[in-house]
Amino acid sequence: MQLASFWQHWNLHRRTCDKTGKTIISVYPEDCPYPVWHKDAWVQHADPPGTEPDLNKPLFPQMWEFFSRSPIPHNVGVGNQNCEYTDDWWYSKNCYLSHSGLECEDVRYCYRIGWGRDSQFCVYCFKSERCVDLINSQSCFDVRFGLDCRQCSDSAFLYDCRNCSHCMLCANLRNKQYCFENEQMTQEAYKQKIAEWDLRSRKTYSEAVDHFDRMLRERAWHRATLFEQCEECTGNYLIQSRNAHNCYMGEKYHDCINLFRGHDVKDTLDSVCMFRVERAYDCVLVQDQCYDMRHCYNVMQSKSMEYCAHCLQCEHCFGCCGLVGKKYHLFNRACSQEEYERRKADIIAAMERTGEYGRFFPSLFSAVIYEESLAQTHWPLTRERAAALGFRIRESDPQRVAGSLDSSEIPDRAEQVNATLLKAVFWDEEANRPFQIQQADTDSSMRMNVPLLDGFYARRLRENFRRMPCAGDMRGVACGRCKAPTATSWPAEYDGRILCENCYLKEVY
Repeated sequence: MQLASFWQHWNLHRRTCDKTGKTIISVYPEDCPYPVWHKDAWVQHADPPGTEPDLNKPLFPQMWEFFSRSPIPHNVGVGNQNCEYTDDWWYSKNCYLSHSGLECEDVRYCYRIGWGRDSQFCVYCFKSERCVDLINSQSCFDVRFGLDCRQCSDSAFLYDCRNCSHCMLCANLRNKQYCFENEQMTQEAYKQKIAEWDLRSRKTYSEAVDHFDRMLRERAWHRATLFEQCEECTGNYLIQSRNAHNCYMGEKYHDCINLFRGHDVKDTLDSVCMFRVERAYDCVLVQDQCYDMRHCYNVMQSKSMEYCAHCLQCEHCFGCCGLVGKKYHLFNRACSQEEYERRKADIIAAMERTGEYGRFFPSLFSAVIYEESLAQTHWPLTRERAAALGFRIRESDPQRVAGSLDSSEIPDRAEQVNATLLKAVFWDEEANRPFQIQQADTDSSMRMNVPLLDGFYARRLRENFRRMPCAGDMRGVACGRCKAPTATSWPAEYDGRILCENCYLKEVY
């Protein structure tokens, strides 16, 4: 929870760049405790203040004094083109209102997606194209609403299907075509059946979602843990990993313990959101070719860093914030290599005396409030409880935008939208946020035969993400077939349909 509270999540804000005075789109609001600069200005002009530490006093308060005056970049990620409205976004092109993506093109409203094309509302998906509401799936094409699917195409509302095409409302299928509710049909009969489901209609699409949820509870079999091409692993939702223990939601973990969310991580312990990292401990948002990191957050392309934050392309730094391209710095002050090693040892000894060394930064160092962090997604707290635990919280709820329309005024089908509605601002009562419909939304909805969005995009992403039940822990359950004890992340409502690995392989394959 502590580490996850440092990961900015789901929110983008229109604010002023504290360097240039220009309007920017940032993950940090105007009241962020750090100065926020556009990333380009930060890379060019970063020269944050520093201090000479007093080793007779606690070190964290001294760090915070200059950390809070150190400019930080407005978002995370590099190598993008026309992706202004994104965060944690890497090497992508023409993407909008999306978070945590790698090498994507023409995606909208997506989260945790890699190598995606022309898709929307997809979560935790890879190498897929022309998909909508695709969750924890890979290598799919033209799938509308799929969960835990691989190599599927031209289908809708699938769960745990592999190499299937032209199927709808099916679960646990392998190598099938023209199936409806797991019933094999002829091509002609299948076409007649799905013609009864006008998925361009929001009403019909919602009915299909409800039907899908009943299928999960009543007909589908659920694999207790989801490992793919893994060896000697414990945890859940792992792909191509080896010797990863108590690890969750990651790909290519090698020799890791206690990891939550990452990609291509080696020899790492007790960390959250790691991307292309080796040898890290107690870190969050350490990404893109980092090596030998301890107690760091929001650091990129760096090595041999300790107690550092918001740094880029740095080496051998301790207690630093907001640095770009620096070596051998202590508390943002430059020193020789010999002086660095000697003084760092003295600082560590002082932090050991105060009990600070080995602990992660206090919560006040986070640049985001608890409600806008990953922690709120997996470990939601009331505002009062979060404040009592020392997290920064939102002081007041957003006020409804004057003149905004109710989301109920959005037409049932995309082709019913007129020019007036494209100019309107709508209000999502549940998310307490405004949103708009753009021409690109109507175009993609009609092209992919799905209804328009009818609420704030991040709320729908959260709803999709919650279909992957995982909060970094497991519970014991009896296998629905052999009754042997097994561990799972699935909630109790699926008990009786959850299978151990052996029974799952017998039942499904």
